[in-house]
Amino acid sequence: MDMPVRIRQVPPPRECTEIKTTLDVSRNGLLFRTRETYELNSTIWVTMPYTATAEVKGPEFPATVVRVIKQPGGDIEVGVQFHSAHADRWNHSVYATPGKPITSTEKREKKRVRMTLPVRVRSGMLMEESVTLDVSRTGVLFVSSQAYTIGQKVFVVIPYQPTGLISGTLAEEPGEVIRFVERDGIRGVAVRFTARAEPRPY
Repeated sequence: MDMPVRIRQVPPPRECTEIKTTLDVSRNGLLFRTRETYELNSTIWVTMPYTATAEVKGPEFPATVVRVIKQPGGDIEVGVQFHSAHADRWNHSVYATPGKPITSTEKREKKRVRMTLPVRVRSGMLMEESVTLDVSRTGVLFVSSQAYTIGQKVFVVIPYQPTGLISGTLAEEPGEVIRFVERDGIRGVAVRFTARAEPRPY
């Protein structure tokens, strides 16, 4: 997932702020490439997604540098883990059709950080703008009141910025609906990206 992000280091060991684009994003953290120096286990502050022209700047999240990989040519790939990463225990309910529960097959309990990003989802003539509850390398969970079915093909734009569509800078990610999640009256729709290669761990 290519997403603009602001990275800020504070002393110690050094002070530095840079705007980068993520190489990938998970529930627990992100990976980016830089030529600046980052020390393993140091704390940085992350704003994601970052929009320089936004009137209200997004919040900063503290994170720890957990991987520093030197690349040919002098670049460095830096993997960071959010301090707020935690086990997010959702009550998973899977519906073959809206309103008809069947036994859940969802068994995952991964450490994750909830990520609220603007998202647009399209399926045929159906289109809605919403926000995410959770984002991973291979899919997204978003808030929805629309009627979807398991296996339904959709196209996702994330993070969604209407001005980007006008200039043609935002691409739709193909996916399919794989489950529905409910918690405290909020209905989430989980979509798995169908054009993603196997992600590499970091």
